[in-house]
Parts: sequence; structure tokens; C-alpha cells
Amino acid sequence: MLDIESAVLDDTAHRRYQQMERWVPSDEKPIRRGYQRAEDPLTCPRWVFQTITTAAMMVLVEDAQGGVDVQRFVTLSAPDHSEREVLTGILQVLADAPADAELCTWMGLAHDAPLIINGCVQHGLTLPHGWRWLAHGGFHKDRHIDLARAYTGGMRMKPIHLAEVLAVMDIPGKLTCPPFAVTNLIYAGRWDDLQSACEVDVISTALLLARWRRLTDPRAEADAVEDRILRRVIQLREGRGYIAALEAHRERRFGKKLAEAANDAAVLAAWLTQDAA
Repeated sequence: MLDIESAVLDDTAHRRYQQMERWVPSDEKPIRRGYQRAEDPLTCPRWVFQTITTAAMMVLVEDAQGGVDVQRFVTLSAPDHSEREVLTGILQVLADAPADAELCTWMGLAHDAPLIINGCVQHGLTLPHGWRWLAHGGFHKDRHIDLARAYTGGMRMKPIHLAEVLAVMDIPGKLTCPPFAVTNLIYAGRWDDLQSACEVDVISTALLLARWRRLTDPRAEADAVEDRILRRVIQLREGRGYIAALEAHRERRFGKKLAEAANDAAVLAAWLTQDAA
């Protein structure tokens, strides 16, 4: 599981681009004719100019019965790590993974993979052996599960937000802030809050994966896999502000299962409630 956060933090490269285009911003001509500001790359830097500030990675290991456990939960972020160090950490996690490991993201083909490729090229970093297919856009029909792509017929349907799917599935998500606020956390230097937001997205994607994989693998119930992931995260990230919400969700889900089991017992085994003769 992988999620990264990024923002435009250095205008130097964008100014070089403006110079190449012979563009001089002015109050009289703030954008080019026919453009809205957000559409004009000369006045609104596009993703290639962004700096990766934060990455969260969760390594899940599957057992023979189809159960899943959290092996590692790694977070790398400014101000303690530069972009190069964040990227190096991502590559190290990939290098340490088993040879047949799969990458799972939400919208990774449209966001995470291109930004990682762009950053690695800038910093002269080499992808680990076995992961060099990422250099070609991050698409791999077996090794990269982009759940956004899976949900939209390979992006043939209109793209949807992760929060929409989480709401439908009753999976906790966006616990610390709404998606539109993440960039402002970067600009404000609120790194602990940013790390929490990034971690929550990874946790949510892992819980969604637990349900999606049930389509092709009947060995383990999604609820059991979800509970194991939540228990591990609660242990590994004790003290994070979002842990209370995860605990409440887990208790509510467990309570619902108990109620369903009690109802089934009353219907199918009414003798359990009768006094012994």
C-alpha cells in the first residue's frame, strides 16, 4: 500500500518554463486569453513541478488461509526527510519486499507513480530490480492494483473520489481533514497532521483492498481481514489522533457481528436459550 503527498514548493523551475514560453505575468494579463487560471500551466504550475513531502507505506503479508497481517507501516516526511530521502525510503521498501510483491494504490497510475518517476529522474535514483516496470508509467496488469482503475473500468467511467467508495463500503476514511485541505497542511508546515492524513489514506485503501480481493479469493472473510489490519494499526500508531475513530469503528463493527450472531442463534438454535431439563 502506498500514498504520497506533494505540493509546489519551489517556483524556480516554473519560472524557467515561463522563460522558455516567453511569458511575463502582469496585472493586465494575469492569464493567457481563452484560459481559466487553473487550466493555464504558465500561471498555475502542473504536477510535474510538485515536490514530494510525505509518503506512507503499509506492507501486508498474506498467509496460506487468505488472512492478512501488517508486516510494516512506514512513514517518511518533511521536515525530517528531503524529497530525495523520501523517494529513497520508498525504493528501499520496494527493494525489501518479496519478489512477487504487488503494489496497491488508489489513483496511483494518475498520481503516485508519475510523481515518483519524475522525482527519481530528477534525483538520479534507480528503481530496484523487479520494480523497473514502474519506469513505464506504473502500469502492470499483475503487480499494480490501482483500485481506482479497477472501480472505473480502467478509467472508462468518470473518475470517483476514494471518499465516495469508502462511504458506500462503510470504511473509515479522511478522519483528520478533508482532501482539499492537505495541500494547505504542507504550506503551513503542519507535518504531523500531514503524516496522519497520508497514513489514514493508506489505512483506508488497505481496508478497501480487503473487500476487493474477496471478488477473486474466497479464503478469508473481509471483516476478519479488516479487523486484523485495524488491530495492527492501532498498535503501531498508538497516539495518533485518528486512532480513537478507528477503535470506535472496530467496536461498532464487532458489536454488529455479535448482534447478527445472537439473532442467528435465536432462530437456528433456539434450544440454546432454554433451561436444561
